[in-house]
Amino acid sequence: MPMTATYDEIFGGKLSGILQWPQFEAIWAALAARPQGWYVRDFRSRELPGAPMPPEDFLAFLKTTEEFLRKRHREDYCGFLYVDDKENPTFLKIFDPRKMGSACGCGGAVSPRWTISSMPPQLAAEEPGRLPGHAQEQANPSFLRRLFGAK
Repeated sequence: MPMTATYDEIFGGKLSGILQWPQFEAIWAALAARPQGWYVRDFRSRELPGAPMPPEDFLAFLKTTEEFLRKRHREDYCGFLYVDDKENPTFLKIFDPRKMGSACGCGGAVSPRWTISSMPPQLAAEEPGRLPGHAQEQANPSFLRRLFGAK
């Protein structure tokens, strides 16, 4: 992405997938080494952060997020972290390993759990009118729910 790319352009653009835990650990260490200036967006809410996360809170976020991800994904591979630059990341998408959708694509669009960015987040073009949590599922039921009429 060019240096002038917006949050929305990077969010919808091409990112590199992190497939191995050692790669994940290297990126996490790089983030921890420079904990200032990071915006963390939690996609369970439509609320956008108005300022970068304080460094001590960011370090705590990294720790609890890694614990969460390791607990939810006990495999020897990753596949839930995507970055703009593996050596010097400025934008990361982190997915909940258990809520990444299905290979057949019948579960609809999948949002990341978090983004970490060096720029203020905005509502992405891919999510106009997006509702948080359970309301989203009710508003846009999965293919199988539509097919079988389950409520």
